Amino acid sequence: MTKTRFDAAREGFRMPAEWEPQAATWLGWPVQENREELWGPHYAAVCEAFALLARTIAKYQRCIVTAYTPLVAQARALCGPTVEVLPLAVEDNWLRDCGAIFLVNDDRVQQLATRFRFNAWGEKYTPYDGCAQLAVDMARLAGVPLQSSDMVLEGGSFYSDGQGTLLTTESCLLHPNRNPHLTRADIEAELRRMLGVTKVIWLPGNPAEVETNGHVDIIASFIAPGRILFNAAEPDQGEYYRCMQENRRALELATDARGRRFEILELPVPRGHDTWGTERFCASYANYVLVNGAVISSSYGVANDALAREAFARAFPDRLVELLPLAAISVGGGGAHCSSQQQPMLGNRLAVTPRN
Repeated sequence: MTKTRFDAAREGFRMPAEWEPQAATWLGWPVQENREELWGPHYAAVCEAFALLARTIAKYQRCIVTAYTPLVAQARALCGPTVEVLPLAVEDNWLRDCGAIFLVNDDRVQQLATRFRFNAWGEKYTPYDGCAQLAVDMARLAGVPLQSSDMVLEGGSFYSDGQGTLLTTESCLLHPNRNPHLTRADIEAELRRMLGVTKVIWLPGNPAEVETNGHVDIIASFIAPGRILFNAAEPDQGEYYRCMQENRRALELATDARGRRFEILELPVPRGHDTWGTERFCASYANYVLVNGAVISSSYGVANDALAREAFARAFPDRLVELLPLAAISVGGGGAHCSSQQQPMLGNRLAVTPRN
């Protein structure tokens, strides 16, 4: 008998929105070995920033750090007793891009993990065998079944609203370094099959962003049904401003899976910040993390920090706003969201029991 190919929606599964109740946040840990060009002389500061992020998440819910095995003792010492640290083969901290993506069924009594193929953002970094294995490791530790896809996809390249809509970018998903053999229609079909979505909204993205080729999680995010938080660049930022305006126009013309037009809330961009001596530096409030009861993002010691705090308070009026000094993470070309992955809650109980 031929086995029926997995289809999330047909089997009653969907990817929840990030604002839905969470059982845990999985967080990556930075690795210096084989990534010297990424962190350079800032590695100690980077580790301190990740530890602060982990401890802050742990104030609100379970935080599970996946650490390259030789770094487990370091991670445990810096994160402290409230954070769980698990030894794995993963070579990078960008867990959202290479780790498992969790789905729930409609009544939230079942959960599974999905896995896409990972090629280090178009073969930009090697080795990445441990990263490519991470989704399998996470599913095993969480004790949930795993479904796999042969399509290359990073978790930071899309957002789900939990109601059938997926937001992504052309600059990333259509880049030839990911899936040159697939058409836009092919990619949409695989997103529907694996994540249970019914509509894909394509933004232009940011072709000039070289690390991820324009992941959507530094451009725009769903914050509630029919509402989007948008990374609003300023007119004097030249081509970057024009790029963001193109993305905004695409959002203004779009409707979600239920036919709603979007209310767009603006989030400022950092201005006048230290770039830590690297062109890779990714300064963005938009790369934030949602946990039960709070929203967590980076501060940069600039005037727009206060405006960002106000914007987050408007966007998430029922959550505390935690703006933390996490700028060191941006040295690697990403942020807090890139390094984390939420695991949803099942019913009223926690849905994850990691095992060493």
